Amino acid sequence: MTKFIRVALAPLAPLAPLAFLGLVAVFAACGNKDQATPDSHQVELTPAPSAQPQLADTAVSLAPAPAAERPAATAPALKPARKPAPRPAPTPVAAEPPVFAPVPGVPAPSAPTTGVIAGGLSLATTLGTRVCTNTHKVGDQVTATLASGVSGTNGALIPAGATVTLRVSESQRGENGKEGIRLAFEPVSVTFAGVTYTIDGSAVMTQMQTVRAQTTGDQAKKVVGGAVIGAIAGQILGKRAKTAAIGAAVGAAAGGVVAAGTADWNGCLAEGANLTVTLTSPVTVKVGAY
Repeated sequence: MTKFIRVALAPLAPLAPLAFLGLVAVFAACGNKDQATPDSHQVELTPAPSAQPQLADTAVSLAPAPAAERPAATAPALKPARKPAPRPAPTPVAAEPPVFAPVPGVPAPSAPTTGVIAGGLSLATTLGTRVCTNTHKVGDQVTATLASGVSGTNGALIPAGATVTLRVSESQRGENGKEGIRLAFEPVSVTFAGVTYTIDGSAVMTQMQTVRAQTTGDQAKKVVGGAVIGAIAGQILGKRAKTAAIGAAVGAAAGGVVAAGTADWNGCLAEGANLTVTLTSPVTVKVGAY
């Protein structure tokens, strides 16, 4: 007699698929063993209804927690703004002259050969000879030496030691005093490195000396002549002999004073005297010819 045993299986949903297959195999083996013997009991495996997962027990609530339960958000601490470090001042860079690539068939530009000495510059010179109103007349030329160099554009230079030629523009002695002395110069040219350049300008002199123009004999003649004139005047004015003699003596003394006060004077500049020449117009000179 075959007996059927109902075996209720626990819900297998939580088990893994491999474990479930293993249990089925075990029960199948037991069934075969029972069939081999007459008294074996057949086990009927009735699959239990699959357990449905309880959603209420396993569902995870995704609703947001109430505001009171949520942790308060902590604002991040603000760091103080970092003051930028001062930038170093840019180092000035001298502008370099443009470099031109040579073009085949076109000659490269040549370096300048001349430069300009600007007008208004002063040339400090020293006179090369003694000059006086009684030795040099208007139109005579004298020379002076440039004491320090003067530079211009493109490297142009009038070097120290250059010869400056000047023309005497005024030469007059003082007649009957020193007030009438006149001695002046005007620049004509400057010469250096074998080349002479014409210049225009004015010259200012210093250290002019005054020298009596008459010799001792000439001055004595003036004194004697004045005394004679005074004596004659005294005789004419005197009515008696004694008065005439006194008048002659006074007249002679007065004539001597007049003669001495009317001496002529010459103006002179010694050798090595300073002359400042100021250019009134620019001068173009050669570059590198020094």
